Amino acid sequence: MMKVMKFNNLKSSKIIVAFLVGAISAIALSEILKEFNLNQSINNKNNALFSYNSAVSKASPAVVNIFSEQLFNSRISKAKKNRDSIFGKSNLIKTSLGSGVLFSSDGYILTNQHVIGDKNIKVIVELSDGRRIKAKIIGIDKGTDLAVLKADLEEEMYPSIEIEDSDKVQIGDIVLAIGNPYGLGQSVSMGIISATGREYENPYSNYLQTDASINKGNSGGALIDINGRLIGINTIIRSTSGGSEGVGLAIPSSVALNVISDIIQYGEVRRGWLGFSIDQVNLIKNGQLVVSEVIQDSPASISGLSNRDLILSINEQVASYENLFKTFARSKPGDTVLLEIFRNNETLEIKIISGELN
Repeated sequence: MMKVMKFNNLKSSKIIVAFLVGAISAIALSEILKEFNLNQSINNKNNALFSYNSAVSKASPAVVNIFSEQLFNSRISKAKKNRDSIFGKSNLIKTSLGSGVLFSSDGYILTNQHVIGDKNIKVIVELSDGRRIKAKIIGIDKGTDLAVLKADLEEEMYPSIEIEDSDKVQIGDIVLAIGNPYGLGQSVSMGIISATGREYENPYSNYLQTDASINKGNSGGALIDINGRLIGINTIIRSTSGGSEGVGLAIPSSVALNVISDIIQYGEVRRGWLGFSIDQVNLIKNGQLVVSEVIQDSPASISGLSNRDLILSINEQVASYENLFKTFARSKPGDTVLLEIFRNNETLEIKIISGELN
């Protein structure tokens, strides 16, 4: 009897030891798996930091190549042998290469007006899958150098880009430029936002400046953030050589959306008119918005705005030149613009009903 009990006790001890060893092993394996998963997660995050493939993959199907044929006048010699040659005009055809962005699934495309030209014969759009289709011009806006096209294939769903509010963009943000430089085909370059609110000979565009490489053929292409969302349309190269020198300018998406809306709805862009200007010297020296001129019978004049008025706020926002520019550029006929001004040691409110810019 004692032998049987001894055997059972020994057997139970072995079972307990085996159970404990198994439990310890399971715990150890669990900890190893946790550490492995943690390392994998860290590696995935690190890989994401060093690659923008997901952003490019998301946005690039909506970026198209644009080929346009344009008429232009050129003087050609009628009598090469005669030193006093008589020159005549002849309409010739030139081909322009550029880029565009599909912003809706039904085929609306945004590009630069200079990509398609003034006297256009034909516009061909090359999609990301290699197909080439005709596009018709819905409308242009020379003020911002933007044009809206429509892909000619009906009843087709096109890849479209997600649009971000460019007002949220900050200096130092990483950006990617997607386009068709020199006709090589779709290419991507990376940089940062170097500045915002650049005018550069255009009072309507409020450009984003970037050092992402932008070359000939990139015009009309997409400037995107690291989430693959459109923040601008690449438009201008500031260069002495004709190639990229690290100063590229893009039209902000907020400006582009206003242009798109008006062109599709009215066939043109309708802009408001306030009728006053700012003292640039005072602005540069003191950062103040001081009225330098009020045009007679303009909306500003009718509202009671006067020369030398100091603007304190614009639509209850800080009185900065950037805010004034946005208000001016985005105002539509009939909009109310509220100014708080300082005049003769007192603060006044001025309401300007925006007129229509001719």
